[in-house]
Amino acid sequence: MDTKELSLLNYYYGKLNENTFDEKDIYAFLQLIRNRSKEIRCINELTDFVVQREEYRGFIKDYLFETRKKFESLGKTNKTLRIEDVFSFKELKNGINKALEKGQLTGLTNEKLNDFVTCLISILQQINITDDGREIGKLFFAISNKQIILMAEIEVYQNVFKKTNAVFPVLTANNSYLDFKKQDRFDTPYLFADKVIEITNHDGELKIIIPE
Repeated sequence: MDTKELSLLNYYYGKLNENTFDEKDIYAFLQLIRNRSKEIRCINELTDFVVQREEYRGFIKDYLFETRKKFESLGKTNKTLRIEDVFSFKELKNGINKALEKGQLTGLTNEKLNDFVTCLISILQQINITDDGREIGKLFFAISNKQIILMAEIEVYQNVFKKTNAVFPVLTANNSYLDFKKQDRFDTPYLFADKVIEITNHDGELKIIIPE
């Protein structure tokens, strides 16, 4: 990393730690830490996904299609359906902090990483999921009382004649930003299918902007 690139990394790192960071800083920050983490899968894959969007063909797309297969196998096997985030909070924290340490920067706290993941979820909303050029699903911003979620909705076939949609979480963060009333006792997330959410920064606090 040359001197100029290091100064750019320090700039975005400073914004994150000084609470002036918002979703628009994601692109540059990911690209900069990627250059310090070529062996860290979560950073490489997320950076490619953010930049390439529906043209992306890597691990995260494989994860989406493997999860789709799990739903299609329901009732055909005795396996319990278990869906986990494509990358856990712990994996993201370890990967990002390892990259920062290579730049001689202190790792992010859980709170700062949560801000980062929340912005990342917002950036990834509305990406189409395609199969052989045909749209079969989409990623949406979702929110519950406790969580911010990147939610996938994807069509599944349980037999030749029966098609339905499966909905499952891809990435999650804690909701410490918006007082959102529970929809039910399960705290079922509200999925914003027709609205594009924006994460802004106002006086040092992240704000979730929901269009009316």
